[in-house]
Amino acid sequence: MHKPTMKSKNVALVLGSGGARGIAHIAVIEELTRAGFTITSMAGSSIGAVIGGIYAGGHLAGYAHWLATLNYWDVFRLMDFSISSNGFIKGERVFKKINPFLPSGNIEDLPIPFVAVAADIVAKKQVVFRQGNVKEALRASMSIPTILKPVERNGTLYVDGSVVNPIPVDVVHRSPNDILVVSDLNARIKPDKVHIAPSQQSRMDKLAAKYLRWRTREAGKNNLGVFDMLNESFDLTQDMLADKILKEHTPDIHIKISRKACGTMDFHKSDQMLAMGKQAAQEAIKQYCNQY
Repeated sequence: MHKPTMKSKNVALVLGSGGARGIAHIAVIEELTRAGFTITSMAGSSIGAVIGGIYAGGHLAGYAHWLATLNYWDVFRLMDFSISSNGFIKGERVFKKINPFLPSGNIEDLPIPFVAVAADIVAKKQVVFRQGNVKEALRASMSIPTILKPVERNGTLYVDGSVVNPIPVDVVHRSPNDILVVSDLNARIKPDKVHIAPSQQSRMDKLAAKYLRWRTREAGKNNLGVFDMLNESFDLTQDMLADKILKEHTPDIHIKISRKACGTMDFHKSDQMLAMGKQAAQEAIKQYCNQY
């Protein structure tokens, strides 16, 4: 890999997983563009795949405007609760709402080279969507285990890409004249680093915990705290995978968003997450420019 210089303005952008914190990716893209960088390829996992796909399709501004209109109860009404044992939200309602912002057609036809990552839990392997229907790939990539129902296609089940690759640096298309930029939503940094107060468990996550306990009560199990336990286990898996990935593929610009910024389903906090993404991106870009 070439050594980046200030003339290196082409960006291979990797957008990590992290639920509602992914709103910060929007500000990251805006700041990179404002600073004169050109995004020439993208890879995303989970919410990172959704934001990347929407940007590649040219509808990021409209999506950001829609997010800005959401309040807590708007997000709640998007939750089409399910009695299924493999996910308490079907996801059909929210995908119907965001459908106008999603690209139509196939991934290979997007104007920017783009890949989305999901996990095949039947074959127990990573799946990298480089071609095929964009919307199906994005839906598969963000099927968070226990929360969103997995996507069933051709005899297999696809779940959230963060299960196997929360920061898909190794699959983004690289060219000789680019720099690697990672937008990381699960940085283990102190909240005061990003000028926010330590967050309490979000109202939305509390609702999810109550629902999960209610749904499993009939089985006679003691599920007190099971949602938190699953979240913590999922976070640990992502941490270990992300650490390994970033050690093997050091980014030229590493934009860090605290995982304590907001809860997984706090999509009503777009103002907060956009401000945080803007601040983190500006700091990381400035550090890169000072080096070169």
